[in-house]
Amino acid sequence: MLRVLIIGNAPGEDLSQWSNLVLDSDLIIACDGAMEKCQSNGIVVNVLIGDMDSISEPSQRYAESKRVKIIKQTDQNTNDLTKAISYADSVGATKISIINVDGGRSDHQFANYLSLLEAKSDARLLLNDCTVRALSNNKPISHSIEIGTEFSVFSLGQSSGINLAGGKWVLKNAVLESNSTGLHNVAVEDVISIDCKTGNLLMFVSH
Repeated sequence: MLRVLIIGNAPGEDLSQWSNLVLDSDLIIACDGAMEKCQSNGIVVNVLIGDMDSISEPSQRYAESKRVKIIKQTDQNTNDLTKAISYADSVGATKISIINVDGGRSDHQFANYLSLLEAKSDARLLLNDCTVRALSNNKPISHSIEIGTEFSVFSLGQSSGINLAGGKWVLKNAVLESNSTGLHNVAVEDVISIDCKTGNLLMFVSH
């Protein structure tokens, strides 16, 4: 098992809340300017990746001095998070946790959600108010959850053959469109299971 932690470059977030996750991770990847925040929080980074347009020169020199693997990728067709997820998949990640991506521009935030769909392994965004997971064609997921917790499931475009168990409202071979139908479900079991035959789904689980 290779547990990868990806740290984004969102402004203002306190990384100390993720100290246990940092300790439990086997590989830590900083996205571009996130290196500076990792440095100030004493987080040991293994890989620094991105187009290096937001990292300061002192932080880059610090990374070099600590022998961090630096991967500069200037491809503007993908964001830094997608680059980091792709690298994590390439080294055999079995679980990817992503933190420090709250706030900032709305289009960047939406792009972060879409980046989850490109992950080959189990990837999740850990935001301040919820956890976000993605489900694509024939890639079922099970999510441990406290009974009574709210969660929502949205389709990006049309998705079909959807089965959802563990919620107050269940789905059996259902079709979802890009609308608000999946908002505000409630867990009635301690595991939510979802699968779909075609399409892409995003699941938001409240904290």
